[in-house]
Amino acid sequence: MQVTSTTYFPILISAREAEFHPDWVLDRFIPGLAVGYSFGPPFGETMVTWPDLEKMRVSRRTVKRQAEETLYSAMSQLRIHGQPPSLMLSFEGLESTVLLVEEFWNDLAEQVPGELVIGVPARDVVIVTGSGSTAGLEKTRRAVERMFFAGGTQLLMHDLLVWRAGGWVPLPRPEEETTPEIPLPDLDLPEPEPVHTPEPIDQPR
Repeated sequence: MQVTSTTYFPILISAREAEFHPDWVLDRFIPGLAVGYSFGPPFGETMVTWPDLEKMRVSRRTVKRQAEETLYSAMSQLRIHGQPPSLMLSFEGLESTVLLVEEFWNDLAEQVPGELVIGVPARDVVIVTGSGSTAGLEKTRRAVERMFFAGGTQLLMHDLLVWRAGGWVPLPRPEEETTPEIPLPDLDLPEPEPVHTPEPIDQPR
């Protein structure tokens, strides 16, 4: 295999954006999001395509591995800003890519009330809160709504995501959440009287 000094970096891509770029090298991430790979630096401007792999004689697996190595080595540049009930990530305009770093989220999940919840409306925006913070959830949802209302070319997810069992799943919207069944107390009620079924009446012939 040809050795290349080109540096790659993983980039989160929305399913809608992916439809317009069938030549991009993409891997599935979660429903609605895929992982693409960018040449760089600077990263995020030029995406790796299938013709690029053939031209460079580089495998998809090699690109993915090198991109992950670049991401992990860059994690020292990650910063967290803000105050509870919601926080913001800062990562050189590629904040959403941090969703791929499982260890980071496992650690952060221990520091929020309830389950770890994020809004990732765009490639460069990640808002962090906890499911146990009503104010944090409302603030995060409002921020996501504003981003989608304003529009843009790098929008990602309208739904909030929750960190469960080492992965991201959509957080149900309030109107989608089922009302919990309320257990009724044991009541001392009389037994119902048996119902007697009347005998059928013979019809006249």
